[in-house]
Amino acid sequence: MEENINDFELHYDLEDEMNSQELTEIHIGDVNLPTGKIIVADPFFSLEQRPFSRTVIPDKYPVYIFMANIDALHHRIAYAKIKFRPEDASKWILALTDDLTNEELNELGDDEFYGFPVESGLACFLDEETNTQFNTKMDELQDKNPESNYYDDVLSEEFIKYSGKNNFSRDLGDWNDHHPIADSDNNIIMFASGWGDGYYPAYWGLNENGDTVELVVDFLINEFDPEGADEEYEDDED
Repeated sequence: MEENINDFELHYDLEDEMNSQELTEIHIGDVNLPTGKIIVADPFFSLEQRPFSRTVIPDKYPVYIFMANIDALHHRIAYAKIKFRPEDASKWILALTDDLTNEELNELGDDEFYGFPVESGLACFLDEETNTQFNTKMDELQDKNPESNYYDDVLSEEFIKYSGKNNFSRDLGDWNDHHPIADSDNNIIMFASGWGDGYYPAYWGLNENGDTVELVVDFLINEFDPEGADEEYEDDED
């Protein structure tokens, strides 16, 4: 019998990693998860990204970012988190998508991880149901005007209004709460991805009973050379 993917527990000491940095926590909105199947992705490439195998109870949950102070006038998002329960997590395991095979998991090296790619300088949390709606809206805009750009035509103004005036954000806005369908609760919490493009892991935070407490994205901010990595993300979006 094959081992269930949720039985794989690839541990990571996220607490020590986060505590080693001076970070500012900011609540940036609540994400609606109508199916409890979570996707973490670059929003413009979310169609190809599978949800995690571990699911949560459908509900709305708070989303936080953790800003690293680069210098007096410069901050970057080091981590992003969905919080499911009020208590602190006591251990963290790698979040695995539902398309990974046992063979792929067994071949993973000690310093390796499965994560998600970022190519537009943005990442996001969204539900599988919302992902379908979002990609339909992007396709509709493209069909109406092949020269259109969803970031420029829809999101850029939202980002500026939602976070552009925050002291920890750049003027163009570093996070946003986007509703693909205006009168729907389904939303996407978007945020800048650390130094920009890359390949990033996510971790489930669990309590001693194994209950899911949080989901954390690590933008590996200490592993990047900032030289040449400071381009504005809207220039990268296709």
